Amino acid sequence: MTNYSIRLAILHLLCAQLVFGQNAKLWGVTSEGGKHNSGTIFYLSNNGSKFTKVHDFDGSTGHPFSSLTYSDGKIWGMTNKAIFTINVDGSNYSEIHNFNGTNGMNPKGELVEHDGKLWGMTYEGGLENSGVIFTINLNGMKYQKIYDLKRVDGSNPRNSLLIHDGQFFGVTSRGGQYGKGTIFKLNLDGSNFKKVYDFTNSDGGEPESGLVFANGKFWGMTARGGKNNEGYVYSISTDGSNFKNVHDLIYPTLGDLIKFDNKLWGMMSLRGANNCGEIFTINPSNSTHSSIHNFDCENGRFPEGNLYESGNKLWGMTRFGGTSNMGVIFSISKDGSVFTKIKDLDNQTGGVPYGQLIEVY
Repeated sequence: MTNYSIRLAILHLLCAQLVFGQNAKLWGVTSEGGKHNSGTIFYLSNNGSKFTKVHDFDGSTGHPFSSLTYSDGKIWGMTNKAIFTINVDGSNYSEIHNFNGTNGMNPKGELVEHDGKLWGMTYEGGLENSGVIFTINLNGMKYQKIYDLKRVDGSNPRNSLLIHDGQFFGVTSRGGQYGKGTIFKLNLDGSNFKKVYDFTNSDGGEPESGLVFANGKFWGMTARGGKNNEGYVYSISTDGSNFKNVHDLIYPTLGDLIKFDNKLWGMMSLRGANNCGEIFTINPSNSTHSSIHNFDCENGRFPEGNLYESGNKLWGMTRFGGTSNMGVIFSISKDGSVFTKIKDLDNQTGGVPYGQLIEVY
């Protein structure tokens, strides 16, 4: 191949990447507001422009408290009573499955794709009303309850399953030997459920956050325990040994840590310099904590979901704050130096989001 051909191929690739990036959209859901005050589905361009509301929930199948998932060319999501899909152009909203209590109710985390199925957990429902682990096929058929969580196993998970080293891992916020929650695992076919760790009274426990793998360990956050009894960041070996309190929080975190640029990023829901919440990082190599941004209520208050990486920024939402006190969409540069409020949410757009944004091309 000639030098000219190589340069031309590179140019075509760069142009394709540019067009691909320009077509990307960030999707999210709100739990309140909209036409029926039951929440909305929306997207915006990944540069923060062109906010578009595509669906108003009517309340008949509940409100969405979970994040969206992109799989098999469709957007998937959950309300507290149903699983739904919507096309990437915003058309054909469809309810796929209705939770009835026995088969689960009130999911708090998002769906995870594995082997042609979507896997999820509910906060309530099942035999002991402690939640269930379930699957549903990508064609929307064959919803299957995989496991009824029991109080002794750990109950009421508020997050999502993590696939690591050929197994699913999860966290519950209650139950277990001491009633403070557990870490568990099961095979990728849904078999062999096993507890990995019981949070103890001295731990504080009650974790609402899920797990992330970094530096050879799992990392997560509790909502109770630690120096202030407001939770802490912890690390633990994948076999359940070497549990360690890494950093004491001054208010609980309700979302997950995310790994980016050799650091773990998280959000504390309140406190910080303005008592409106904080973005922080943990260095998994030496457990160093750094405060990156303090919300001031006008630019957001009470972040509950996760940060999400898109382009050269991290993106997120707060549940409250902004001009209507119904939350904001924001971005922050990857070095933490530039925070930008992208959108004030309100009754018309929908507001009070609980989850994270996702990117869809």
